[in-house]
Amino acid sequence: MPEFTIHGITAPQRMSERLSTVSVTHVGKTPAQMAEELGHQGVFTWHGNNYAVELTTALGLEPHGMLRIGMVHYNTKDEVDRLLESLENLA
Repeated sequence: MPEFTIHGITAPQRMSERLSTVSVTHVGKTPAQMAEELGHQGVFTWHGNNYAVELTTALGLEPHGMLRIGMVHYNTKDEVDRLLESLENLA
């Protein structure tokens, strides 16, 4: 999905270094707009700087911050697929 930027490790050979939390931005929507639209689809996320204002400032993402998506070990493949479908609906 080219309209999204994933902030953090994206190289396939480094996936073992990633955590399950993913932060993204979108070229045409603020993180707050994305969180609201995803919430209407039953996908719950967070937006802002997530207490890392120095990082989001250094990345040039203030005042809006990023959209934070938290996945954990008990999320199913179907839930991940639903998340991806919901993100595609934002585009």
